[in-house]
Amino acid sequence: MLDFWSNVKSELEYRGISQKELAAEISESYNTLQSWINRDRLPNAVQAVRISRALGTSVEFLVTGRDEKFRADNTETIRLLEKAIENLR
Repeated sequence: MLDFWSNVKSELEYRGISQKELAAEISESYNTLQSWINRDRLPNAVQAVRISRALGTSVEFLVTGRDEKFRADNTETIRLLEKAIENLR
């Protein structure tokens, strides 16, 4: 399986989104999405952007599994959340 679909599936699981919900969010049929995944076919650029936006990540992350800019944003968010939790104690 292409890393793209492995990364998509990981993000779906992490975010608690079903493949049917993703298909609806990107305005594609569930059968079309399943066809891409089962045939290990990459979506075109527009579809890849729609998928990344629906998952709140970048196309770069879906293709490579890495996205330094996106990861840096998450690191700052985690730091702020940890600080807020500490202040609640």
